Amino acid sequence: MSLKDEPAFRTVWAPDSYPRTTASPVRYVPVVKDDVVIGYLWAATTDDAAQYVPREQAGDPALDAAVAWTRRLRWAKANGVTPLAALRHWAGGPEDERAGQVPAGRPSELPSLAALEELAAAG
Repeated sequence: MSLKDEPAFRTVWAPDSYPRTTASPVRYVPVVKDDVVIGYLWAATTDDAAQYVPREQAGDPALDAAVAWTRRLRWAKANGVTPLAALRHWAGGPEDERAGQVPAGRPSELPSLAALEELAAAG
C-alpha cells in the first residue's frame, strides 16, 4: 500500500442494533424539530426491525438527527426494549437539540417500509 492508495476500513465492532429493513407493515411516529417534521421513527409490526427515516425536504437537521436516533435505538436494543415499545418510549418527551422530539400520540401505520420511505421523500 502506498500513500496514494485509498485506505480500506473495516468495522471491527459496533453495538447491536435492530434490523433496518422489514417486509412487515410498519408503525411510525413523526420526529419534529423546531416545529418541522424532520423524519419518522418506525418499528415493524411483526418482527424486530426499527429505524429512523429522514425526511428529504428537511435537509441537514433531518440527517443530523439520524445519528442521534441510531444511538437511541442501539440503547433501546441493548436494554431489551422492543421496537414498538421504543416508539412509545420517546413519545411526549422534551425536544432534543439533535434528535428532535416525538410528539405524544398514537403511531400511524403503513403497509410497508417502502410506503414510509415514499412519504419521507414527498414534499
